[in-house]
Amino acid sequence: MSTVQRVNFEPVRDVLPVQRADFPLADGSLADPLNAVALVDGEWMSVDSAYKIVRVTDVTTPGNEAAARSYPLWAERGRYDVQAMGDRKMPVLWLGAWEFNTRIFDAAAAIGTGAAITAVDQPLKIATITIGSRNYTGIVGSDTTDAGAIIVGYVTRLPAANGGKLRLRGGTGY
Repeated sequence: MSTVQRVNFEPVRDVLPVQRADFPLADGSLADPLNAVALVDGEWMSVDSAYKIVRVTDVTTPGNEAAARSYPLWAERGRYDVQAMGDRKMPVLWLGAWEFNTRIFDAAAAIGTGAAITAVDQPLKIATITIGSRNYTGIVGSDTTDAGAIIVGYVTRLPAANGGKLRLRGGTGY
């Protein structure tokens, strides 16, 4: 099981070929670190019709699966530069291939027809997960029988061999 920290989503390799994009939040209160459901780095977002970012799943109910293309958030909770902007923009990894360690995952979850995370190169999808007493939009396992799942990446290192963090590769190059 993962635990949420100050840094939950960190690059493993050079990030120069990655293009991040800053989008305004549809709900600016999610950038407030005192908000009970504030965003944390490593959560997954989608872009709505107003070109603003929203969580890709409703976090009120664990097990909700992402039904839209999603992008990982790459801004720690409570960052001052985000707080200072009137439109509360936050960066997501928009283009390029990447490899990151994340704490925002549930290795044991078998959501829908997905499977627990057990193997390197296993496909990964996004769903509402619970870590501690709070829900997040995070990584869960998938498999080849998971019809309709939106695959966001693949396992490159299991948490047991990586200090409790899941390593995944994804982006436009996976």
